[in-house]
Amino acid sequence: MMACKLFYISGKWYYGIMEISRITHLISGLITALLIMLFTSSTPGRVSVDSPGDSAAMASVNSEPVNPAAGMVSVNAGFISRLHEKGAGFLSPRWDNSDKILQVISAIYNSPADGLDPDDYNIADIEKMAERIASAGDPSYDDIFRMERLLDEAFIRLSTHLGMGKASPDIADPEWKALRRNTGQDWEIIIENTLNADDPLKALQRLTPRHHEYQNLKKALQEYRRIESAGGWGSFTTSLKKIEMGMRHPDVASLRKRLAGAQGPIEFDPADEELFDQTLHDQVVVFQQRNGLEADGVVGKSTVEALNIPVSDRISAIEANLERWRWVNDDLGDRYVMVNTADYTLRVFESGELAFTSKAIVGTNKRQTPVFSSVMKYMVVNPDWTVPPQILRQDVIPDVIRDSAYLQKKNMKIFTHDGSVVDPSSIDWQQVSPNRFPYMIKQEPGKANPLGEIKFMFPNQYDVYIHDTPSRWQFSKSIRPFSSGCIRINNVRDFARFLLKDDTDWNMGRLDEEIDNGRTRTIVLKEPVPVHILYFTAWADNDGTAYFGKDIYNRDRQLIRTLKKDYR
Repeated sequence: MMACKLFYISGKWYYGIMEISRITHLISGLITALLIMLFTSSTPGRVSVDSPGDSAAMASVNSEPVNPAAGMVSVNAGFISRLHEKGAGFLSPRWDNSDKILQVISAIYNSPADGLDPDDYNIADIEKMAERIASAGDPSYDDIFRMERLLDEAFIRLSTHLGMGKASPDIADPEWKALRRNTGQDWEIIIENTLNADDPLKALQRLTPRHHEYQNLKKALQEYRRIESAGGWGSFTTSLKKIEMGMRHPDVASLRKRLAGAQGPIEFDPADEELFDQTLHDQVVVFQQRNGLEADGVVGKSTVEALNIPVSDRISAIEANLERWRWVNDDLGDRYVMVNTADYTLRVFESGELAFTSKAIVGTNKRQTPVFSSVMKYMVVNPDWTVPPQILRQDVIPDVIRDSAYLQKKNMKIFTHDGSVVDPSSIDWQQVSPNRFPYMIKQEPGKANPLGEIKFMFPNQYDVYIHDTPSRWQFSKSIRPFSSGCIRINNVRDFARFLLKDDTDWNMGRLDEEIDNGRTRTIVLKEPVPVHILYFTAWADNDGTAYFGKDIYNRDRQLIRTLKKDYR
């Protein structure tokens, strides 16, 4: 990892204590010296693959293959070698322009803006090799080749990390099964075209995620680095079990200062700085909303813990979620549903704009809502509920064994797998094993049905779908991991109407009539809608205001650990 910190102050990037523009100027001088060596009449502008000593150089470089740490996306060393073999028998015509080299150097130094690490892109080796060639007077073919190889490898690695992520989700986040970006067979062609572009910086920018959420997080990262470089926001301690509106205490003044460190100055009457007034209450609510807490305005244990999360941890969380966006396919659909599990929110986007939103309830830590992509094809009004195998084994069968009237109370029926009804009294429940139950159990439509009025179906291996719930009180909570894996939403009729708005067969009144008559009915969507169930623990508004959700499934730690590993 970087030996020196890179941070942003007053519109300029700093590396250690040196302004980036000064470093670029230094590298410019070294690269200029290098180019003089490479492209004067005494040194060939392009080194022929048949040049004396070149075979030894190639063998030497290929003996040092890229070996990224476990969990990171690798760069194919053979692919780099094949690039050198292209082009009229010459090694690397890409680096015959000083502006291109300086753009690559600049891109490497600015990679922290995307949450990446310059040390992963050969920056120290490039500097050393530039110095060596500049001081050699008559550089060897081996040194020239190594320099070209360093530049190629750095550019390809940076392109790969921007285009598909640094960490492999298969290892860093094995539960991530959503539609990936840039994983097709044409990726090497994309990389080569980027490498050969006249403007490498623009070519690299085109590789970054197109989603506005990615750019918003980059703004947030810049702001949190500014806060870190200014000394962070300190800590907050109190001996009180809770602090709430109306209280007067010295710790209230400390609370004001702590909140000002992250949210800006808080207005208060200096004579009343120890009074927990309405203004401070509102600021606490904002802090809680931005940090995945119950937004009640009361400073209790959870809020104190969040107040003491260091800015460096928040930076790591932002970097991890920038990485997650680099995994997400650029084309999610012209109209698509996106659920952010850690945000407890369902959103629908049309032509890139937010068109619909709903509160969501998601799976508990033991029964996590999975990360995946699918396509919604139909909805079912007044659905029955076929109990999923896991819930059947762990919940329903044990409840039936304990209470013989359980099925009747819950309006449930037993069926064979060919659809025949089974009389519960014909089963010896004391001999039943939850793991060897040969039947299905269904709950009839009704007010007690856990699917509520409507379920929205999209095929997947997890038996997960979006549906209504009779437990509407749960939506009053800010933190909502209550389900067995499915996504429950609070305004199910509005969501259904939104999906059917372009279907002239379904007006607002007809849908209500179908729901109210109590009969089960399937409604096929005229146009299937892509659905993406994702997991982001940090996100930001268009102005870069950051929000953090609780890492309810404990997935951040492994990803952050992977991102912070040395690449080699």
